[in-house]
Parts: sequence; structure tokens; C-alpha cells
Amino acid sequence: MGIEIENKLTEAGYRMLGDNESIEKLILDILKTENIRYLKAIPFLIYKHKADIHNIYNISESNELFQAIITITTKLFNEFDIRGILPEEIENFKKYNHEIRLAGLDYEEFRNEFELQLRNETKPFLFIEKEKIYAERDLQMYLSRLFTRKEKQIIRRLLEEKPISRTDYEYYSRKTKKKLNSIMGLQDFAKTIYAKTPKYDEDLYHLKKKLENWLENNSNDKEISIMNFVLWDNDKISITYKKKNDSKDQLFNTGIKIGRIKDEELLSLMNRYKKHDFR
Repeated sequence: MGIEIENKLTEAGYRMLGDNESIEKLILDILKTENIRYLKAIPFLIYKHKADIHNIYNISESNELFQAIITITTKLFNEFDIRGILPEEIENFKKYNHEIRLAGLDYEEFRNEFELQLRNETKPFLFIEKEKIYAERDLQMYLSRLFTRKEKQIIRRLLEEKPISRTDYEYYSRKTKKKLNSIMGLQDFAKTIYAKTPKYDEDLYHLKKKLENWLENNSNDKEISIMNFVLWDNDKISITYKKKNDSKDQLFNTGIKIGRIKDEELLSLMNRYKKHDFR
């Protein structure tokens, strides 16, 4: 459904609605996904296409979520002085924060997306302006992956060179500034790692799991994680492991005679790999 909705958003949400699709149906499809990336489009879709709010509410199976988004939309329309689109009884609604908070939504994220789309609406044909809009949207997405809502608010005020409170200053110094410093220090390292393709050996980790299960079933230790193993002379295996719930990460070592193991698949895997370090 995600690709279908993105295609519809390209046609409907941000340019024009397809001939055979209603805006209400598109919004209902978006609500079903509960995906914040798509949900942020709803206020602009309502603004652009004057969607029938009552019709959506009567049909939707996600009324609480839709109510929260309508609350956000009402707040946005009041903030941007947009009139005549929402029904009068909704347009005059003033109690915002409770409904938004209950739904776990972030008003600032919706506001940023709505503002970007409004700007795109006013200058749709300027390539440079579009590039700026896309860059700002990407910036908000990356910030959301690394920083808390409070940190993003502080960063925004810093970018706009606005003063912050003493509490925010202490919060920034204690947490956010350290994150920014780490990001700067890891730039080259991140580029190196990002360029590499992860290798995944399903059989090797299947062997690890089977060894862990065998050891748990044949010893007093439970909930273990193997760090490494070595097969000696095809008749003994040495295993180093730690207990998953051990806060000290203490390492243990045990030696097992291969003859004790009767699982043919496990024996075959050990003979294939001989040794491995999982650390």
C-alpha cells in the first residue's frame, strides 16, 4: 500500500487528484497505514482539496487518529490564517494540545511539512526553490532520527539565532552539543562504513544458535551468548560465552567432547566452520 499511496500523493496531494480517485478515499487509505510520513500530508490535502471532513469521520476506522490530525489541521489553519475550508464548528475549536498528545503526534513535524508544501504551492515552477524545499524536508527527517523533539526545537532556535532559556542551554550543553560533536567526528568513519556492503552468513548464525541451545540444555547456565568457538583436532570444541543478563559481561569458557553432541546438523556445521569469533 505504501508505494500506491506515494504515487497518489505525487498526483493528488501535491499536484492534482487523479480522475478516478476521491480525496476522501486517499485520506482514508493514509489513515489505515498509521505511517507518520503519510499522515503529515493530510492537513495539506484538506487545505488543497477541501476534503469532506464529516464524510471521512463517518467512514474511518481510525477516528481517534483522524480527530488528532484534524486538531493539528485546525491549529495550522489558525496559525497560517486559513479560513473557510474546515466546517465552522471545527474551525473555531481551540483545545489543541490534549488530543495531539494523546495520539502521540508531534505538531512541529506536521507544521514543518505543511509550511514546506505551502511554499512549494506558491513557487511550483522554480527548480532552485524546489531543491531548497526538498533539502529542508530531508534535514527534518535526518534530525528526527538523531535528536529528541526538545533537541530539535533548540536546534531550530539556534539556526534562527533566537535566544533560549537557561534550562534549554543546560540541556543543549549536556546532551545536544555532545551529539553534534560526535556527528562531526564520525563523518569520515560513517562514509567508510556506509560504502561497505554487510555480509550475512545464515548458516554460521544458525550454528551459533544451535550451539547456544545445546549448551543451555546440557549445563546449568541459561540465557547465554557465544562469543567464539574453536574446533580442536575434530574431537573437542572450546567455547567462550557470556550470560545475557550479566551486567559485568563476564566471560566463561568450556570445553566439550564432540562425541557428546548427537545432532547431525550441528556436527556438520561445526566441521564446516571449525572456528569463529562473533565479537
